[in-house]
Amino acid sequence: MSDSRRQRIVRGDSNEFGWVNLDAVAGEPLMGNPPSAQAEPLLTFVHISDLHICDAQSPARVELMDRFADPHHPMSEMVPFVGAYRAQEILTTQTLESMVRTVNSIRHGFHSDRAVDFVLATGDVTDNAQANELDWYFTLMEGGTVHPDSGSTENWEGVAQRDPARYDRSYWNPEGTPPGCEDDFPRSLYGFPTVHGLTHAVRQPFSATGLVHTWFATHGNHDALLQGTVPPNAELVEIATGDKRLLELSPDLDLTEVFGGWTMVGPAGYASPAGGTFREQNADPRRRFNEASDWARLHLACLDKGHDGHGLTQANAEAGTKYWFRDVDGFRLISMDTVNIHGGWQGSLDERQFNWLKETLNSAGSLRCILFSHHPLHSLFNDYAPEGADRRVAREELEEELLQHKEIIAWFAGHDHDNRVRYIGTEGVNGFWHILTASLIDWPQQGRLVEILRDGDDLVIATSVFDHDSPIDLEIATSELSDPINLAGLSRILSANHWQRRKQNEYFNDLAAGEAADRNRYLWL
Repeated sequence: MSDSRRQRIVRGDSNEFGWVNLDAVAGEPLMGNPPSAQAEPLLTFVHISDLHICDAQSPARVELMDRFADPHHPMSEMVPFVGAYRAQEILTTQTLESMVRTVNSIRHGFHSDRAVDFVLATGDVTDNAQANELDWYFTLMEGGTVHPDSGSTENWEGVAQRDPARYDRSYWNPEGTPPGCEDDFPRSLYGFPTVHGLTHAVRQPFSATGLVHTWFATHGNHDALLQGTVPPNAELVEIATGDKRLLELSPDLDLTEVFGGWTMVGPAGYASPAGGTFREQNADPRRRFNEASDWARLHLACLDKGHDGHGLTQANAEAGTKYWFRDVDGFRLISMDTVNIHGGWQGSLDERQFNWLKETLNSAGSLRCILFSHHPLHSLFNDYAPEGADRRVAREELEEELLQHKEIIAWFAGHDHDNRVRYIGTEGVNGFWHILTASLIDWPQQGRLVEILRDGDDLVIATSVFDHDSPIDLEIATSELSDPINLAGLSRILSANHWQRRKQNEYFNDLAAGEAADRNRYLWL
């Protein structure tokens, strides 16, 4: 395992196209005061987030919206970043496989021999809330044969096309340029490579290792909403499972209104495909959107086999909820469901869950409480609820309640796709640590090892980020495309070169990877 105390993977210098290779440099020590040699280990776990297992061939995806944020596009200043398309989104299953193998190699903490107690994934385990994505994710976590393909069993049907009739310069086309066509923008303007055979390799089945550790899961907005934003409806289901892909919107549509419907706060919706340009592709009923109960039902299926429900219990099955708690060795793990099912990609809690949370905290007794959610506190402002629905609880009310509970020591989340550590409350007086971990789809594709120790009368959280073990050299990563670990390495290289993020250079340099204090640090309580 490549942990960042010993070695860091960083973005190197850019060439004339802005493309960067990756470098391995000396690692970083943990910042702050270390615990004493007598410190007692109490809990060790791994945090991963935002896996975004993606069916990149689904016609329900809206990659066509992404080009408006490309640096060369005339609308780029008005639309700085969209996130509906990434070159590496065709490699998400292989990236998770690499992370699973890396996590399996972590048998105990860095500061002690205490074995890893569990792994927790804080949401967005899928990208587009599709049933086949959910199946791929679960197989990757549990082990078995995963076949990351949909639609045609013969041909790639995603947007990366070498067929002249389907070729689009706005997308990275790794197979090269069709005769009579111009090179795509990612290769001609931004230095992306040609990787012949890639769209065949990413669709091939492989044997998923599965986690050797106990693992738990938290619900995220991309697990319930189309592109993490829009509630599924009958029209969208027909598009997802059907045989037509939208290539261009109607020229009569007002793009300002289109982007206005894709919002952080509900209600949310996409522009009508009416009047747009389509192409045919193979239909696939496995691309249906998840029903409200599917996410919980899949995780709870293990209970029927006598195994753990990955955090969820029979009470979740009876109530139809996705939030849960679990007591582990003196700690109460509390997983919140911050998805606003009414739309919008930011979060909140429904009032029923808020009351449950207060009861769960009040009944903790001497247990120390650790919160988990997909959304961090600052993004819990989506309090939209349609007429007749229960009200939503947003960040101000939630923070006020949580700061009354001294038993809370930490809150782990994802959603922002970056590494970040900050304190909620007044440090040394009241409050807890709020810790975010980067995603597996965007740079830097890292996980986080967490150790909680008792040192005298104090608790200390030692946290270290780590990389998944896969090649950082492009030539090696593309040398044997049948190896999912090579493909995971390619995914990380591509993620480090996202051309839209180059406009926001601080994203790569500061935000996504975090500053040193957001990665490796001792956090005292």
